[in-house]
Amino acid sequence: MSKDSSKKLIPSQFHSFETNKPFDKCIECEKFLLEDADYIIEKAMRRYDGFSALDTVFDYAICVECAMNMRNEFSKESIQKVDNYFKEGMQNLNLSYNQKDPSSGLEKCAIKNDHISDLKEYQIYAYCKGQYLNESIRPYMVGEPAIDEILPLLSNPTIDFLNGFYDKHFTPDPSLMEPTPKLVFV
Repeated sequence: MSKDSSKKLIPSQFHSFETNKPFDKCIECEKFLLEDADYIIEKAMRRYDGFSALDTVFDYAICVECAMNMRNEFSKESIQKVDNYFKEGMQNLNLSYNQKDPSSGLEKCAIKNDHISDLKEYQIYAYCKGQYLNESIRPYMVGEPAIDEILPLLSNPTIDFLNGFYDKHFTPDPSLMEPTPKLVFV
């Protein structure tokens, strides 16, 4: 794919925390993403009181095919409730792509309109195609208050499925769970 100056490269804030480079593989199927694949990037961020640093809790890219397969695992009840929540919350929001500032949707929560500087936790999302932002929908942010309202909408089977996904991909290194060896002085 030749570089098209009218398209926006994926901004660095959507790069992998681990590598500081664009995500290149789907977290589920490991499909190469940077050629012409459609995919979604999700990053969960946390701010701590008294500190200016921002912590990346998790981040990943998932191809649209795997994302749809995951969605098909959700209960119908969960899908309906969450879809309705987003439809109601985003009805007055313009999610169209802004060519000059494609990250303009990251300043305020797409649902609650909370400013990012007032949030301790939030998640950002970008729809991408290859090395570029997908122009059909702009990046957006969902803050902790909205996430706290979404979680009770999920059925227990959906929560179990999501927990399995996060456990599979984001469990700490098993060596971190091993007890610290005792020091023996001779």
